[in-house]
Amino acid sequence: MNTFMTKYITLLAVFLFLASSSLVAQQSDHQIQQNFRSSYSQLMELIDESNSAYQLDQIDEHISTFEERYSQHTGIINAALYPDTFQSSISRLRTNLAEAYENITTIEDLSEQVHELTAEMDVFRNRLDEMNQQALALQEQIERAEASEQQQAALIRQYRQNLEQRDNFVSEFLEELLTKYQRMDAETQVEMAESAERLDDNPLDVIRSIVAEYISLVDQSPGLETPDYVAMRAQHGYFNDVWERIGERLSATFDPDNPVQSEQEVDDLLAAWLASIDNQIWEAISSAFSEEEIELQSFSSPQEFNEALHSYVDAAYEMSLERNTEEDYEMYMNFRDFWNNTVKASWGDALVEGNIISNSEIAAIDLKLSDWSESSPPTSNLMFILFLVSLAVIIGLVVLLLTRPASAKKT
Repeated sequence: MNTFMTKYITLLAVFLFLASSSLVAQQSDHQIQQNFRSSYSQLMELIDESNSAYQLDQIDEHISTFEERYSQHTGIINAALYPDTFQSSISRLRTNLAEAYENITTIEDLSEQVHELTAEMDVFRNRLDEMNQQALALQEQIERAEASEQQQAALIRQYRQNLEQRDNFVSEFLEELLTKYQRMDAETQVEMAESAERLDDNPLDVIRSIVAEYISLVDQSPGLETPDYVAMRAQHGYFNDVWERIGERLSATFDPDNPVQSEQEVDDLLAAWLASIDNQIWEAISSAFSEEEIELQSFSSPQEFNEALHSYVDAAYEMSLERNTEEDYEMYMNFRDFWNNTVKASWGDALVEGNIISNSEIAAIDLKLSDWSESSPPTSNLMFILFLVSLAVIIGLVVLLLTRPASAKKT
């Protein structure tokens, strides 16, 4: 039996003995006063030592018994307690009991929250570990399948599906965090902070782990292409947005001793994640354009990428105005098709969500494409050719008339 229960039972036994009706009836006035004070103190201590609603229910019954036993000696007790009274003593017992009930309810609610949060973290961590194992297994299979392009392509597709499932799973986790903690009031935050030490794996720990694993994925994933890195940057953008909204509150709740340091740690991890993506994405995007014979100037940031697009379109537009050849028209058609069918249709949402290019910047390129489309078709030379033919015929007739023999003229 634990120490608390032993002490609780001892206090209860003493109280029951002091408050027994037969003992009270046989006591002198002085003994009644002394035993009242002792029983009162025992009840106060029982209330302070209680740790469950069941114990408080028992104490409530004992307070009623205590009041009933000593109510017939109110005058004697009031004389001993003056300026305090029997009734005020009973009122204090019941007030303390009510406060204890409230505290126990809060503790039990928090315990339930901690239990639920622990269960959620366990489920999330187990599922994430499962997906990590699947990803590692696929990476190994992809490396072993280098000799078979068909098999490797199928494994890479499966690996991409694993990454997409991870993103969806993490996004759902972030949505739950937003729902729970974005509108959490100060009182609940303090209560959760007090119980955070009881968690083996809290949301702050999980967030750090997730971002670290994302960094590893970017650096080690095989066979990824532009759409994959664009999707990664979009996932980073969403993650960063959620963290900006609840990061300070999560840090204060689950690391109350070092909230600023904890928040900065996640900020640094998010910056490292973005840097890892950017080490891959700009070269991948540039290569994707080059494969379509669209050579953009070098870029290594969203701003430089946007400038490279404008520079290419502006230069091609000016060239089409000057030369107006079939080659210029083919250049326009090639860029237009890749821009509309791939960049906008396949990558568009992720490019915007990943802060690579904005909707307004896409619209600006569309406007320039409209101008380019008007100048790109080569002007037809048919009318000019017909004019030359007609002019040649006229000149031929004039020459013929001028060179006719004189005899022909007299005739």
